[in-house]
Amino acid sequence: MRNIKIVLFISVLLLTFTGYSTTMTTNQKKKIEKRLETSGYLKPGRLKYYGYAYLGDVLKEKKELKKMREYCNTIGMITSESSLRNKYDKGATEKEKIAFLKKEGERIKFLKSLDYEVCWFMPLASLVKENKLAEFKKELQLIKKNMPEMKILDMVYIFDEPNFTDVSAEQLDDFIDAFKKVFPNVKTLFFYAIVHPKFLNVKPPSKADILGIDPYMFKGRYENTPEEFEYFYRESLACALDWANRQDKPFVLAGDCFYSRNPKGKKKTTPEAAQWYYQLALTQPKCIGLIWFYYGNLPIESENLKGFNFKESSKKLQKTHRDIGKAIFKKPTPLGLQWDTFAPAGE
Repeated sequence: MRNIKIVLFISVLLLTFTGYSTTMTTNQKKKIEKRLETSGYLKPGRLKYYGYAYLGDVLKEKKELKKMREYCNTIGMITSESSLRNKYDKGATEKEKIAFLKKEGERIKFLKSLDYEVCWFMPLASLVKENKLAEFKKELQLIKKNMPEMKILDMVYIFDEPNFTDVSAEQLDDFIDAFKKVFPNVKTLFFYAIVHPKFLNVKPPSKADILGIDPYMFKGRYENTPEEFEYFYRESLACALDWANRQDKPFVLAGDCFYSRNPKGKKKTTPEAAQWYYQLALTQPKCIGLIWFYYGNLPIESENLKGFNFKESSKKLQKTHRDIGKAIFKKPTPLGLQWDTFAPAGE
C-alpha cells in the first residue's frame, strides 16, 4: 500500500511538471512570435534578392531563363568564359568592343523583359586593377553611347574579389565616383571572398551600394563530413559573416552550390545544404538576398567546378531552390524556422 502511494505521488508530480513545462513552452513561443512579428526579423519577405550568377548566353537559353523567373528575381549576367573576370578579350578593337556592348544590351533587354533585377558584369576590371582611371572614364563614354540599356540596368559588378588583389578601398571609391557621374542610378555591387581570418580586416569601398560575400566552403576534396564542415565553417563562412556584419552596408550571401567535374572531388550540394543557406540568410540582419552560381555544363576557368543547373541537379535540389524563392516572393512555405525550437522545419 505504501509503495502504491509513493507511485501515485510521483505520478502526480510528473503530471504537474509536464503541464508546467508545456505552459512555459507555449508562453515562450508566444513571446518569440510577438517579437518576430514586431521586428520583421526572420520573415522570408525581408530578403529582397534571390537569384543566380549565370554563366552562359542568356539569348540562347531563353526558355531556361523564363522557367527560372518563376522563383527568382535576380540574374548576375556572365556571358562567356572570357568575361568571367570582367574584361574584354585581350587586344579587342573599338569595333569589337561596340559589337560586344550591343550584344550585351540585347541580353539585358531580354532579362528585363522578364522583370529580372539585372547585375551586369562590366568588362573594365583590368583598368581598375591597373588604376587607369582616365581610360576607365573613356570606356564609360563608349558604353553610354553604344549600350542604351544602361538606363534600365539595376546593378553593375565593376571588380571581382578586391581582397585577393592590391586594389584598395580608396582606389575603388575613385572608380565608383567616375561610374556614378555617368550612370548615377545604377547600383554598384562588390563581392568579397572572405576565406580566412587574415582577410577580416580588409576594408570595402565606402561608396559601394551593396556588398556580397562568397565564403567558398570547400577546398580540394571537401566532401561535407562533419569534421570538414566545422573546419570550413570556421575558416570561411563564420569569417565572412563576421566581416559583412561589421560593415555599414547591406550584403548578399552566395550559397555554396559547387561540385567537381572530377568524380573524386567535391560532391554535389544537397537539398538540405541549400535550405540551410536560406535559413542562415534570414538570421543575418544586414543580409538582403541570396544568390547561387548557375554554371550549367560550362567549365569555370581552370577550377574544374560546376554549379547548380537543371540538367544535372537532382529533382529534389531543384524543388528546394524553387521552394526557397517562392517562400521569399510569394507565400510562406515550411522552409522557414520553427519558432519553438529554432530548428529546420520538417517536411
